[in-house]
Amino acid sequence: MPMMLIATAVFMAWAIGANDSAKAVGTAVGSGILGFKRAVLLIGVFVFLGAFLGGSGVSNTVSGLARGMEPVTIGLVLFSSAITVTLASLWGNPISTTQAIIGALIGASLAEGLPVNWPVIGKIVLTWVVSPALAGVLAVGTYIPYKHLLNRIKHIKILELTQKWLAFTASAYASFNLGANELANVIGLADGGAGVKGLLAVALGVGALTFSYEVMMTVGRDLAPLGPTSGFSAQMGAALAVTLANLFGIPVSSGQAIVGAISGVSLYKGERPNKKALKGILRGWVTAPTASGVLAFILVSMFSSI
Repeated sequence: MPMMLIATAVFMAWAIGANDSAKAVGTAVGSGILGFKRAVLLIGVFVFLGAFLGGSGVSNTVSGLARGMEPVTIGLVLFSSAITVTLASLWGNPISTTQAIIGALIGASLAEGLPVNWPVIGKIVLTWVVSPALAGVLAVGTYIPYKHLLNRIKHIKILELTQKWLAFTASAYASFNLGANELANVIGLADGGAGVKGLLAVALGVGALTFSYEVMMTVGRDLAPLGPTSGFSAQMGAALAVTLANLFGIPVSSGQAIVGAISGVSLYKGERPNKKALKGILRGWVTAPTASGVLAFILVSMFSSI
């Protein structure tokens, strides 16, 4: 495998850790259940498991969209996506790394004159619309029985222990999905073996440790006030929505799922999400694939003319 492809895949995995890890543990950190360092450790362990045990459906879908591309072109796709995601992380804006990769693949295909599989792209884009709504419904469906269960627990220590363990479980589940879905996008493009998977999982963990705090606070604190109950429900609802997509091999955004889940629970409770934060996130969902697509188109065109 060319070193350029490995380097850009590691860069993209790091960028996913910097941005998407917030969607896996942001609600737990923002609600005060998990500390930042413990959350990063949890991400590192379960992303690794997700990368190896999460199946190959998503990887195959993404690699199919890159059919006919040379390794250099795929490297430029990953580089363009990683630049877009890194810039968003600098601003503390949670965007869709999946959207960034899909946008870059389209831009690169157009630059090289390769056919774009629009039917598959259409299905993926449709899930980007459906997944936030589905996550919101699943989050509310989790919140109602969960709150009823907690109301039946009379001992404070048991109540606190229950909340902590369930929040840990939801975050671990979401982190596993991060490895099985978002990181699987990169694995599919890098087309590497076990060693590459492990390297990318480590790179994602480093990204979470070094660069994810601001995005984590946007998701877990700024979008809506989250307590332990609503935080767990949002995280679980989002994770369930992503799992459904994984079963069908569809690359979706955990970021869109968690935003939909948080918004759904907040609206059910009679609280309004922060409009300013929500508008910024929605704007990022449009600019991320557009920017990465344009950048990939420019870079591939430049390298093709050399």
